Amino acid sequence: MVTATLQRFESVEESGNRFLKIWTHRFDFLYAEHTEPGKRPEWITESRFPLSDRLIEQGAYLYGVRFGQATQYAMLDIDAGSPYHPRRAPLEITRIASALEPLGLTQYLTLTSSESGGLHLYFPFTEKLLSYEVGLAITTLLENKGFKIIPGWLEVFPNAKAYSPQGQTLYNGHRLPLQQGSYLLRDNLEPIESSDTLFLSSWDTAQSHNDITSKTLEAVIARAQRKSYHISCKAEKFLNDLNAEVAAGWTGKGQTNRLIGRIAMR
Repeated sequence: MVTATLQRFESVEESGNRFLKIWTHRFDFLYAEHTEPGKRPEWITESRFPLSDRLIEQGAYLYGVRFGQATQYAMLDIDAGSPYHPRRAPLEITRIASALEPLGLTQYLTLTSSESGGLHLYFPFTEKLLSYEVGLAITTLLENKGFKIIPGWLEVFPNAKAYSPQGQTLYNGHRLPLQQGSYLLRDNLEPIESSDTLFLSSWDTAQSHNDITSKTLEAVIARAQRKSYHISCKAEKFLNDLNAEVAAGWTGKGQTNRLIGRIAMR
């Protein structure tokens, strides 16, 4: 099932530009007029045709992309006014990155998202993974560490999509890097004179360090996800706590009575 799904991994390849090959899903893309400094773009979704390399290279508009069924990267968006932005909390990015280490994500690229001063953290990896599982696992780990996944604060791409009775919904889109106001940053968040070549070099280095696999994703989701039940908040927390203890199973001696007791209570 997973293999069949990954075989439908969309790709639009028109040139030998490696930077453009990263953004494989080009359907339902976003575009907006270039803005004056300090103003937000008014994004429009184009669903009639996929975004081409030529349009991106022409640069007449700002462009953004969504995710398909599979992905080889994840991205976190931290707005300039977020309580997690280093201007307000210098150590929060370190805490965010540490929360994702159980997935095997240990290295990332930091860029300004635009002239607003927001940040985009890119986590590239080698294996093509289901976008739904990537978004769910990252969101779960961050929420379990107390981070609030809220637009304007912290957003995860691909996002953890909720079930929709109207049918399949689109993943949230993000603007492509290295457009107006987007620059690579050093570890001290100082901007670097950015280019596709430097971006790809940093991307390759981070990708080689991020050892995330489908098995890791499934294990993290099963271990860390907290399910929602139609019961009171106190009862939900109690049930979630029991599930968290039981899911880990036996990890050492002297745990039998305790775990059997937790299983019975659940």
